[in-house]
Amino acid sequence: MEFELWYLLLVPVLFGAGWFSRSFDIKEKKSVADETQTLYKGLDLLLDNKKDQALNSLVNLAKIDPDTVELHFALGTLYRKRGDYDRAVKIHNHLYNRADLSKKERARALFSLGQDYLKAGLWDRAEDSFRKTADLESDYKVRAIKELVNIYESEKEWLKAIDEAHILEKVTGETYPSRISHLYCELTLQCMFFKKFDEAAHYLQQAIHADPNNKRALIMQGTMLQKQGKLDEAVEVWKQVGKISPEYETLVVASVADTLLKAGKDADAVRYLESVAEKGINSDSVDAAVDWICKIEGPENALEFLRRYLSQKKSLIGFKRLTDLRLAQDPDNKELKELSDFLKNQIDKTVRYKCNKCGFVTKSFQWQCPGCRNWDSFAPVRSEDPSRI
Repeated sequence: MEFELWYLLLVPVLFGAGWFSRSFDIKEKKSVADETQTLYKGLDLLLDNKKDQALNSLVNLAKIDPDTVELHFALGTLYRKRGDYDRAVKIHNHLYNRADLSKKERARALFSLGQDYLKAGLWDRAEDSFRKTADLESDYKVRAIKELVNIYESEKEWLKAIDEAHILEKVTGETYPSRISHLYCELTLQCMFFKKFDEAAHYLQQAIHADPNNKRALIMQGTMLQKQGKLDEAVEVWKQVGKISPEYETLVVASVADTLLKAGKDADAVRYLESVAEKGINSDSVDAAVDWICKIEGPENALEFLRRYLSQKKSLIGFKRLTDLRLAQDPDNKELKELSDFLKNQIDKTVRYKCNKCGFVTKSFQWQCPGCRNWDSFAPVRSEDPSRI
């Protein structure tokens, strides 16, 4: 077979192509190795809670591979947690506007953008981002609606919050009677403030309709009935609160006793207060009952009821009231005065209302936790925490 000389020219060409291919493969492997090493370094720094150094490491990785979606989401989250909201917004906005992003990832970017604006205090922009996310059929739809409810609650846009809560019920198939009822209660208070009494009565009925067992709504209904002169009806509504949840009777003891006295039913008032004191549900309810017994029947009877309670259940609140009653009888007793001051100091330090969801503590009773924003997460009973002494 005749050998063609021009075949020899292919040898260096093929050799060069092979060398170039090998060189490219080595560079590619080196690039991947560098990216992996940088990523691991960033993750290690995150685990060590070194967010600033981790951020720098991930930024360098993003420069190596600018198309990595997950990496950019991670960077945006880190910037937001760091408080650098402008950069977080730029990253998530860039992701949202990428044409090659899937619908799911676009919804994720839009939701993340809403979180950035929310943290930055730009609630109108956050609302717009969450609204657009809620309009998309994605895994972030429910979360976006929940954020909208939270925003409207914070802005005291109660009707909008109620509308979104109803939408949330339809989307999730769940019900939120307590939350919606509380939102109507807030609307009622708002109308009362502006002296729109007819609207207030309407919204209060909506609150009770949403959740017939909402103690707050029933307490407000009793107050409204009392102001209308319907004293017997008011008392019955308030007593219903104690039947639904005995510990909430603390919140109505004074109102029931005062209304019965105004109705000229002193004996009924005393019997009611005695029943509250004998139940001994909690120190606050007994304290309120003793206060009214003292006004109606005098300090001796009040002392007797209080001693009976303290023999069964010890409490700082009870001993403080006992000391004050005795001090009222002997105002010049320095030892009693010092004991009263000491107990007051201990109560101020140790007795708190506590959220059963997040553990937030406060000196005053709240229907909504200032920390986690949950409704009905505070029991109307102050807990005595010795660790605070």
